[in-house]
Amino acid sequence: MLKRLILATILILALSIPAMAADAFNLNGLNLQGDVLYLLSDGQFAVGAGTTIASVYDIVEIRGVFVDPLPDEIDNKAGLGVGLNLVKLINKVGGSWLLNGINPSVGVTALTNLNGTAHIQPAVYVSAVSVSF
Repeated sequence: MLKRLILATILILALSIPAMAADAFNLNGLNLQGDVLYLLSDGQFAVGAGTTIASVYDIVEIRGVFVDPLPDEIDNKAGLGVGLNLVKLINKVGGSWLLNGINPSVGVTALTNLNGTAHIQPAVYVSAVSVSF
């Protein structure tokens, strides 16, 4: 009897976890944001485009970025990062965001060169303009 109770409890938890995860984690549609990154190891800025791949509780974003360091270099960089959507964070804590055309997010990302060398480089990003399709 106890074994059946334990098995039933495990099955109930196993079936309810995907439903709970659906509330916390969602994949985003096609969106494009202009990003400015500060490359910590080089001490220079980079500009490019990024997209939010997924979000957790609508606040934490998992983002992909493609950037070109400034001054203009031959090697472009791409990577993944984690950030905070400031508008949704302010709304969750009870505030209101007045500038609807600007959707800022901040975070950190790890970039790699696209010229064939596998050098992972940390960076801090700020994204302000968002276009959703």
